[in-house]
Amino acid sequence: MYIIFEEHQYEADTVKDVLRGISELQDVDKMVSVSYVGYYYEPHIHDCVFILPKVLLNEQDQLVIGNGVTLDPAKVITPKGQEKNLTPEYRKFLYEFAVWIYRTIAVYHQQNSKSQAIYYRRLPQSGTGSRHKANTYLDIILSLIQFNNENQDFFLYVVKNIHSGFNKINWTRTISSTPAHLQDNVPLYLNPVNRKRQINFDEELFIIFFSILNYINEEYGFRTPISLQYELLTKAQFEIYRRGYGRTRLREIRYKYFSDKTLLLWDLCYAFFDSNYQLAVNTDNKEYLLAKKYNIIFEAMIDELIGTPHKDIPKGLAEQDDEKRVDHLYTDLALTSSETEKREVYYIGDSKYYKMSTNLGKSSIAKQYTYARNVIQWNIDMWKDTAEGRRSYSETPEEFRRVRLRPDSATEGYDIIPNFFLSADVDEQRRYNRGTDAEGHDLNIHPRIENGEEKTFVQSHFDNRLFDRDSLLLLYYDVNFLFIVRMYARNNVAEKAEWKAKVRKIFRKKIQKVLADKYHFYALAPKPQTYAEGYMQDNLKSLIGKVYQPFDNPEMYVLALDNEDPQHDNAEILQTLGEHFFITEQGAYTIGQDPTAQLQALGYTQGADEPVEADEYILLSTIDTKANHDTKALLDGTAATFISGYRPSDRVDLQSIKYVGVISNHKVLGAYQVRSINVAYIENAFRLKFNLGEYRLFKQPIIYGLDKYATPGVALNVEQLADRADFNPRSKRFTAFFK
Repeated sequence: MYIIFEEHQYEADTVKDVLRGISELQDVDKMVSVSYVGYYYEPHIHDCVFILPKVLLNEQDQLVIGNGVTLDPAKVITPKGQEKNLTPEYRKFLYEFAVWIYRTIAVYHQQNSKSQAIYYRRLPQSGTGSRHKANTYLDIILSLIQFNNENQDFFLYVVKNIHSGFNKINWTRTISSTPAHLQDNVPLYLNPVNRKRQINFDEELFIIFFSILNYINEEYGFRTPISLQYELLTKAQFEIYRRGYGRTRLREIRYKYFSDKTLLLWDLCYAFFDSNYQLAVNTDNKEYLLAKKYNIIFEAMIDELIGTPHKDIPKGLAEQDDEKRVDHLYTDLALTSSETEKREVYYIGDSKYYKMSTNLGKSSIAKQYTYARNVIQWNIDMWKDTAEGRRSYSETPEEFRRVRLRPDSATEGYDIIPNFFLSADVDEQRRYNRGTDAEGHDLNIHPRIENGEEKTFVQSHFDNRLFDRDSLLLLYYDVNFLFIVRMYARNNVAEKAEWKAKVRKIFRKKIQKVLADKYHFYALAPKPQTYAEGYMQDNLKSLIGKVYQPFDNPEMYVLALDNEDPQHDNAEILQTLGEHFFITEQGAYTIGQDPTAQLQALGYTQGADEPVEADEYILLSTIDTKANHDTKALLDGTAATFISGYRPSDRVDLQSIKYVGVISNHKVLGAYQVRSINVAYIENAFRLKFNLGEYRLFKQPIIYGLDKYATPGVALNVEQLADRADFNPRSKRFTAFFK
């Protein structure tokens, strides 16, 4: 077999016969390269040619043999060059690797039959014509499969003849050699003589042949039917055959066959066990299975083993409106979510089909940041309370509708979008599966290491703002190319689904670890009489991007501080927050955990539900500019009085007002008990002065809608409010405490 490597520059004279009809174009320096990957038969050299992926080469365009040894690919073009310059082990690897590459192209072609990325032509290997020697592993396997497909009638005919007459009684020998017993004057023979079955070499050859097919099916994912139910060789027995006994046994029974079919079958089986054996196969013309853009197949392999199919992703999310296309996108548990909350986020990936250890270009990094920004904006638009937003929300599948990157308005924080590159590498020991390490980590995927550190890229407009929409984290991973090729080529649905679930967990854990190395994370919960949301809004300038609310309990927050302290204010932030919040110790809280138990151990108790004896509330806006009151004191629960800028409606009986509800940002936050109500003359007008008692903070702030739904100083009926036609049902979280 001849070997060419994708995109390698060859001198035109050395490959003019090998690449005839595939690529005969040369540059001004008389160099030739091909951008295909795959397999074809070249009649002019009477042999097969493999064009192997460039991932076996390094950035210097050298073939990486292992242990620091590299080789010029031009030295292994011909079979003689391979034998001279490659070890038997590496030659064996290349032959088997070629089968896997063939399988990846075949699987992709089967799933994407209309794709223009594949050139395909297959000729039957039978009939008369020029003969070429095909001793490649791929040709042997293909020939074995083809023989099985074309000779089902032959197998049945031979087996029928072999078994005809078995268990038929030989009466002549039975009467002459065994005694008869008379019963009612009728002779009975208790031990009749049957035709004895002898060793049949046709059947032994069939058993070896079907055992080979069974091995090919299991190892390479072919779906070749085995129609005859023989007891095949066990895995242990077959391994002994592969190590040499197969050739020995086939030589022993070689001269037991006379028909053309059995002789050809013997040749095929022998060639499988001895790849150096020259097998004669008939072909009149060129055949090929070539991928002209193998990067498309690599992307398809990664996407099938990691991502969500593009056909299942909403329009505008992966196929973006600016005509950019995200390679891989799926939803999974958010980095900030615990296992119990099951809150999800988008994961964005980009596969890079490079030579080994090639570094990323600036354009690739910039594009990936753009992908993430487009995804963030798409999610924001979906949640807007507009006709377009509601339409997009209703048309989005549930898997993607569950994601909300900015769920809380108090902190104005954005959830972290995991963003990563995936590039291929080849194991130096050429292992198709590296297995796991002592801690159970899958070694087939690992972060790119440069200068002893994991390669990450961070882009932000402001320092120390992890939860900001302009803070984007980009990680780089290498995946074992041999593992991916083998997994995709086998095309085992259950196997692929199992690894997809596994690798998604790996990504999440690895990205969380990267964040834990860069940031200190803390969990927060308000101290008594602290209204957390109001505090966050009042201190938004200093906390934006640092605090985020990812939990089911709206009173709990997570704080992320860059451990390099770029603005030298981490200690001040912690001290100020500590006056109003319970805060876990540094290192005690890990991102993605449920911090409830830790915060309760510090003394936190969740806010009470709505007051149980409330008859009616007067709704008073804290942003009432006509009112003379201390907004901060009202929100903190420390106010003693409240002076309203409006007079209550005559329909409201002042004696029935037992509680005053405090409103901020369209939410009823809690209620003060009313001790008494006085009338005060303030700023040339009569005002109502409420003398306040105990403050009860609600467990769940109650959203009642926009200000236009309420007249300050007038009690509202919650049912009337909910029935308003222009009320936003997505925001409705009422608890019935109005009467």
